[in-house]
Amino acid sequence: MVAMTKPLAGRGETSADYKRDLGLYIRDLRMRRGLTQAELAKAVGMTYYTSISAIEVGRNVVPSERYMAFAEALDVDPRIFGRRVLALTNPWMHAMLFASRPKEEIERLNAVLGQRSSSQ
Repeated sequence: MVAMTKPLAGRGETSADYKRDLGLYIRDLRMRRGLTQAELAKAVGMTYYTSISAIEVGRNVVPSERYMAFAEALDVDPRIFGRRVLALTNPWMHAMLFASRPKEEIERLNAVLGQRSSSQ
């Protein structure tokens, strides 16, 4: 599978950036729990620890059918875990679903992210 390298929605970031951010989040939670990659893999029903490694370095994402298993293994409320994964992987959908004023929040996200990419 080839990672998309075209910027998403003018954000200046690619799907690889989203995967990297998600991977860092998973790694941080795993380390806080004191789990090895092999222990987390077993806890979420994955055969190989390299599956966790691939997520943590941004090559793969957490399979959606395993969100609950990851939340439980990482000792995170599943609703919080799901919202965080959505915020990291699709901030516009997250804003539409959870912002008190979705349209304004999406415009704010676009403005902030546009400024960030122009300053890099």
